[in-house]
This record gives sequence, structure tokens and C-alpha cells, in this order.
Amino acid sequence: MASSPFRRQLLRLLGTLLCSPMLVRAAERSLPAAVRQRIVATLAAPLPGVLNVHHLALIRRFHIGWSPVESGAPMLNPAQPLGESNGGDTLALAMQVIASKDAALAAQRLMEAAQLLPHFVQMANLKPGNYANGKTPFTFTTRHLTLLRQQSWMPLEMLGMGSAEDYLAEGYWPTPSVDGKRPYGNFTNYPVEMAQALDLPVRRQADGTLTITSKLEAEMEALHEQTEAALQVFVRQAGLMRNKV
Repeated sequence: MASSPFRRQLLRLLGTLLCSPMLVRAAERSLPAAVRQRIVATLAAPLPGVLNVHHLALIRRFHIGWSPVESGAPMLNPAQPLGESNGGDTLALAMQVIASKDAALAAQRLMEAAQLLPHFVQMANLKPGNYANGKTPFTFTTRHLTLLRQQSWMPLEMLGMGSAEDYLAEGYWPTPSVDGKRPYGNFTNYPVEMAQALDLPVRRQADGTLTITSKLEAEMEALHEQTEAALQVFVRQAGLMRNKV
């Protein structure tokens, strides 16, 4: 488990990169005890075997952010996983999305949907094309789809905070993130792993290490940075191929 000073440092960094000061204050509002207990219990329980209508509705509202760890990677925004609407009150938004006045149930469904996000990427599909992404259209390609399905999502205990209680104590939601150090598998030299996934030229040196050209490396680094927008478009637009995990 990360030390308290490290947790505070990490969350200050997340707040700086993901949120305006107003949104950080919104994230720090304490949740009712019953809601916090339901969140912890949900994350300790087995993952739901079926992605239901509540999960899908919440996933459609997910606000994808960019983890500041190592090379960076997409993550479900821990301050405002459902975005800035309604003053950024995530619990109220979750209740609105599932059309329920039960705050604990809304929090449970939100945490289930968050855990199901990595599976949703495998369970859904999106055709290449131009899609709205806020005020900036985004061109989604087969390369983006391949890379999203290749990305390595980290379990909660590996995100540097330790437990769900640690996140909640700091005013953040315990949400998943792609591994910023090894975003596509086992390599810290992630552009090489991206090139492999995309069937692009990879050379093996005399010592056995794999390399790509500097031009291709720059191309892969730029493409990696696009996966935040690609995932945002995907959660909003992708159609389910199946609903069972």
C-alpha cells in the first residue's frame, strides 16, 4: 500500500491534470456512510457476469481522463467519472442515469460499470469513422480499436492508492486505469509493443532486444496519446456484440 504522503501527492497531481479547482472541490464532498459501505462491498464482490442496462447507461456517460503515471494512459476520471454535468455531483448523476432515488444502488451500479469498462472494450465494437468528441471531431480507426483492446488495465490495488477506502477518504472514486508504465503488455518500451500489435516492422538486434525506427516510434507515441480520445468516443458510440462477460 502506498504511504499517505505519496497518496496525497498522487491525488494532487491527478486533481491538477484532470480537474479545475471547482471540480476538485466537488470531488472532495464526502459521501454518505451507507454509500461508502456499498462501494467497498461492491468492489470486494465478484464481478457481475452480465452487463445490464444500468451498466451500459453509465458507461455511455463515462468521462475518460489521462493518467499522469509514467508514459501516461487512459483512465476513468477518478474525480468525476460521469463528467461535469449537474455541478459534477457524480452520485446525483448516477442516480439520474439509472432513474433511481436509491443512492447506494446508484453507487453500486457505477462501481460495477467501472469494473466492467475493460471488459466492455472487448465486448463492444465501433466502426472506423468520424465521431463527435466534445467540440473536436475524432477520426476513429482500426488501429485505435486494436490498441484499445490490447491495453493493460490495472486492478485497483495496483493504482498506487491501496484500497477503495483510501480513494474515498481523499474524495475520489476508485476507478480503473490503463497501466501507464506498460500500457500494452510487458514492455516499458511500449511503442515496440504497439508496432507488434499493429503488424508494423519490428527489428531484432544482436542482443535480442526489439527496436523500431525513430520515425515509427514517434508515430506510435502520437498514436498512444490519441487513445484517450479513442476510448472516450468508444464508450459513447460502440455497440455491444454481447452482454455476458
